Amino acid sequence: MTTARPTFHESWYRISTLKPRLGTGVNVYRQQFRKRLWYVLEDPVANEFSRISQQAYQFIALLDGERTVDDVWEICNEQMGDDALTQGEVVQLLGRLYTTNLLHADLPPDSQTLLNRYHSRKHQKIRDIAANLLFVKIPLFDPDTFLNRWVGVFGRVFSKTGFFMWLCVLMLGLFWGISNAGELVRQSADILAPGNFFWLYLSSVMIKIFHEFSHAFACKKLGQAEGNDGQVHTMGLMFLVFIPLPFVDASSAWTLRSKWHRMAVGAAGIMTDLFIASIAMIFWANTSTGTLHIIAYNMIFIAGISTLLFNGNPLLRFDAYYILADLIEIPNLSSRAQKHLHYLVKRYAWNIVEASDSAYSTSEGAWFVFYGIASWVYRIFISVRIILFLSDRLPEELFLFIPILIASALFMWIIKPLHRFASYMRNSNELQQHRPRAVGTTAAAFGFLGFCLLCVPVSDYVRLEGIVEPVDMTTIYAQTEGRVQEWKPSSEVTCQTPLVKTTNPELETKRKRLTAEKNALEIEQRLAQTKDLAAAQFLNEQIKALDLKIKRVNDQLESLDIHAPLSGTWIASDISKKQGLYLTRGQEVGFVGNLDRLQIRATAGQAMAAALFEQTAESLEIRVKNHPHKPINGTLKEIFPAGSEILPSRALGYSAGGAMATAQDDRKGTQAAENFFEIRIIPENNTPVRLLVGQRVIARIELSAKPLAVQWWTSLRQLFQRRYYI
Repeated sequence: MTTARPTFHESWYRISTLKPRLGTGVNVYRQQFRKRLWYVLEDPVANEFSRISQQAYQFIALLDGERTVDDVWEICNEQMGDDALTQGEVVQLLGRLYTTNLLHADLPPDSQTLLNRYHSRKHQKIRDIAANLLFVKIPLFDPDTFLNRWVGVFGRVFSKTGFFMWLCVLMLGLFWGISNAGELVRQSADILAPGNFFWLYLSSVMIKIFHEFSHAFACKKLGQAEGNDGQVHTMGLMFLVFIPLPFVDASSAWTLRSKWHRMAVGAAGIMTDLFIASIAMIFWANTSTGTLHIIAYNMIFIAGISTLLFNGNPLLRFDAYYILADLIEIPNLSSRAQKHLHYLVKRYAWNIVEASDSAYSTSEGAWFVFYGIASWVYRIFISVRIILFLSDRLPEELFLFIPILIASALFMWIIKPLHRFASYMRNSNELQQHRPRAVGTTAAAFGFLGFCLLCVPVSDYVRLEGIVEPVDMTTIYAQTEGRVQEWKPSSEVTCQTPLVKTTNPELETKRKRLTAEKNALEIEQRLAQTKDLAAAQFLNEQIKALDLKIKRVNDQLESLDIHAPLSGTWIASDISKKQGLYLTRGQEVGFVGNLDRLQIRATAGQAMAAALFEQTAESLEIRVKNHPHKPINGTLKEIFPAGSEILPSRALGYSAGGAMATAQDDRKGTQAAENFFEIRIIPENNTPVRLLVGQRVIARIELSAKPLAVQWWTSLRQLFQRRYYI
């Protein structure tokens, strides 16, 4: 990719006469990315690393403390021509290396200067910590001696045999997880119960210890294989949203020459998480109760969430980010992506022809655009989700932390970037000849964005989950306990058609016993009528009581045969599995309904229901989960204003993968965690996809169009009203 790079820099005179050199203890490691050489500079004392390009290293290598910066720049221009660093790039390079203590300036030794520089960097770290309260790291001790002692034992897992064993355990864990998927989802409702907080934190610490030491041992093992010892000198505590967890700094993996070794170090923690989750899955699936059962589930949950949202997600600068950067061979992916996006704005919006690009090729530029935008969006998303999560779960005495977190997020994502941008627009020498255009295009862009957000109507909609049911339907329940003998397969039936035949020998025996007792009493009564009328009257009352019992038993025997209460289609998908089994009284057997007239019973939270009450639905579209590409039109029939608690179907709750939260103590999975509104929807008759009873569908109800700012404000207001009752 051709880039415009200004040769000269206005501040060159300030550094041109300096005679800097690399620190005497700095180690240099050569690496190759996309057929380009890169160099990693390491200060083992301060545990500082910096990756620079080949051109930058050729410049730095000529700095010996005797040549001036201007002399070295002239030599590089003679040797490399257009590939040599420009004056601006030299200024940036020297500044970066100087602030990381990798470069010593040719000045008289001055301990006070070094101390001032140290304090400056320390204050910068303090400012960074204060600006980002969600992630704080505190180093505590050096684990390198411990790692050297035990790497011979634990380093053996980083081999083909270790990988094969890991894969086998992972497959077993997946098998048990898939086999118990429903119970896994159901138990997730208890993960944040107050009684589980201690065990959840204990599980997190255990997993994090193994995770971090996996990085450390992998770095040590593979570093020794390459002959650079793989030093790991920092271990301590990381406060992740105020929760203390252990961490290990394995950044010396940067010095490994093989990209596969660097990827292995990055993947070691993720693979350990998955290994622990698999072991916990096997244990959890084969136990039912107890503290260890709870801890095992916590480990499954934590290892899965941390891998999915954090360590295993390349959009955050954790493990998967470094794996991705090495895999696609683009070093410094995040920072270079930001610089490339800035270049696009400068070059094509502000017409700064001399703006420099960080991309060396078109493919790198495409990666930078995708990653720069996607990572920015995801970081905002995950930060918002963390704040909302804490606002729901923190006790009242800690609720004051929420405004602090919100203020920190606003500072990080709005105030600080705007201040930095305004300072750049006002003071940057790069804009000296282009400031009017830059200000004008920026103002026009913000104005256009504001106009779109505030004035341009955009389609608004509500998305609901529902279950397909017949309009005319009766659920069939067992009226009496009995053993299934015969059943009718699903088919069209008429009223009083026999559906299921059951038997109950105990009832037959009971009827015979009661009948025998009645016969005996009748004989006694006839004898008593000739001798003792009072006794005959008493026996007559006993006979009447037995008649009632016999009638009740006869009714129960008659109800053993279940008949259709109306004409329609008889559906009982699993009745054949009940052959020879007892049906308990009140147990659901199936249902009879008219499949020519179907409806959808959907559930909606209070915010969605409020939107439907306040606005008129413009259109309604239904999509079946297995056929989302074929929409079905429908009509909103009715909204039941009274809040319900029992879901129309278990399929709509968390336990079966639905969107409605269910009560933690509900084993059936139909008790909603909070009241909901039921929405009845009638699909059109001639549908491109045949709707089946029991199917879960998504209904998208389009409302009147409104500007995005109005929609966002309404959603935010409803969110605060629902969470904080204001």
